[in-house]
Amino acid sequence: MDRQGQLDLALRGSRAAPTLKVSDLVRRIRDTLDANLDEFWVVGEVSNARLAPSNHFYFTLKDDRASINAVMFRSAFVRVRFKIRDGMEIIARGRVSLFDSRGALQLYVEEIEPRGVGALQIAFEQLKRKLAAEGLFDAARKKPLPYLPRTIGIVTARGGAGLRDMLRILFDRFPNLRVILAPTRVQGDGACNEVARAIYDLNREGRAEVIIVGRGGGSLEDLWCFNEEVVARAIYHSRIPIVSAVGHEVDFTIADFVADLRAPTPTAAATMVVPSKRELRERIAADDASLQMAMRRAIDELRETADDLASRLRHPKKLLAAARERLEDARRELHAAVAARLADARRSLRENAAGLRAPTSILREQRLRLSRLALQLAHGMERRAKEHRAVLGAAAARLDSLSPLKVLDRGYAVVLDAASGRAVSDAAAVEVGADLDIRLARGRLQARTTAREL
Repeated sequence: MDRQGQLDLALRGSRAAPTLKVSDLVRRIRDTLDANLDEFWVVGEVSNARLAPSNHFYFTLKDDRASINAVMFRSAFVRVRFKIRDGMEIIARGRVSLFDSRGALQLYVEEIEPRGVGALQIAFEQLKRKLAAEGLFDAARKKPLPYLPRTIGIVTARGGAGLRDMLRILFDRFPNLRVILAPTRVQGDGACNEVARAIYDLNREGRAEVIIVGRGGGSLEDLWCFNEEVVARAIYHSRIPIVSAVGHEVDFTIADFVADLRAPTPTAAATMVVPSKRELRERIAADDASLQMAMRRAIDELRETADDLASRLRHPKKLLAAARERLEDARRELHAAVAARLADARRSLRENAAGLRAPTSILREQRLRLSRLALQLAHGMERRAKEHRAVLGAAAARLDSLSPLKVLDRGYAVVLDAASGRAVSDAAAVEVGADLDIRLARGRLQARTTAREL
C-alpha cells in the first residue's frame, strides 16, 4: 500500500525479470490483494441476482460509474433474513479477490444489509405479504377459544419471566387448572424450529384445549423467532386454538397475525384464556340470588291468585244441593211436557179416526172413476183420429193436383239438358248439337238440338 492508501501492483524489475505463467501472475495479484486489502463495506445496487443449485448466491454490485461481480457462499447466505432482488440498494461487507480460472476480480460477500431500512424489517414485510396472500391471516379461519378450558398448553422458555407471570395469573384465576408446558428456546439459531415442533407435539398429544405461544419482551432480534415462516405455518395448521403472546403491547410479530387471538402481553394472554374462578362464583351467587328473588315473586303471585280463587269457591255440599234442586225442577218440567204431548196425540188420533172410511168402499169408488175416465179417453182418441184422416186426405189431394206427373198426363213433357241434368226452359240456354233428355208421362226420349229459335 502507498501513502495515499492505494494498492501498488507494479511489478518492479528490469528487462531481465523472469517470465511468468498466466496462473503465476494471477496468483501473485490475488496474493497481493489478500495481503494488502482488508475487509470493507461497499454500497451499491443489485443486478443479475441468481441463486445457484449449490445455494451460492451470485450477483453484480454496481453504481452509476462501475460494477463488480459478487458472490455470497451458502454458509453466509443462509443467515440473510430478507430476499435480495434486482434493483435493491444494499451495503455489503466482504473482501476483493481474484477468481483464478477467469482472472476476474470478484467481491466475496460475508454480510448484506439493506440500505436505509433494516434487514429484519424488510424480511418481516416480505413474509407478511407472502402469508397474507396465501390466506394465513384470514379471520374466517380463526377458531374461537373455549370458555372454560380444563387444560392449557404453553410454548415458551422454561424459567423465563413470561412463564412465571402466566402461571401466576392462571392459577390465581383458576387454581385447579391443568397446565402442560412445552419448553423451548425462544431466541437464537434453531429456536423457531423448536417452537414449531412444540406446537405440533401439543396437537399430537391432544390434551390441551387452548395453547399460549409466546415470551416476554425484547428487541426485534430477540423476538425474531416468532417472525419465522416455520412458526407461522405450525400455528396455521394447529387444530387447537392458539393465543400469540409475544413481547410487549407495541410489539407485533407474524405469529400475532396467524394466531386465533393476539394477546398484548403474556400476562394478558393468561387473563384471556381462562375466566376468574372467584368472578364466576360471584356471578353464580348473583344469578342464584336473582333466580330465588324471581321464584319468590312468582310464588307470591301464585299464592295471591289461589287466595282469590278460594274466596270465590262455594262448599261442595252446597253446590251438590243446588244441582239436585235444578235436576228435580227439570224432571218435573219434563214429566209435565211429556204428559201434555201424549194428551194432544190421543186427541188428534180420536179426531182422525172419526173421519176415516172403510178401504173397500174407497177402492170401489176409485175403480168406477177409472172406468169412466178410460171410456172418455177412448171416445176422444177415436174422434181425433177421424179428424186427422180427413185433414190428411185433403192435403194428399192438393199435393196430387200439383204434381208434375199430372201435367205430363195432359200431353206435356219435361226437357232436361243431358249433360247437366237441369230442366230447359229457355232455348237460349241450349247450344245447337246439344243432347236433350225428354221425359213424357210414359217413357223418355233422347234428342239432339239441330236448330233453335229465340
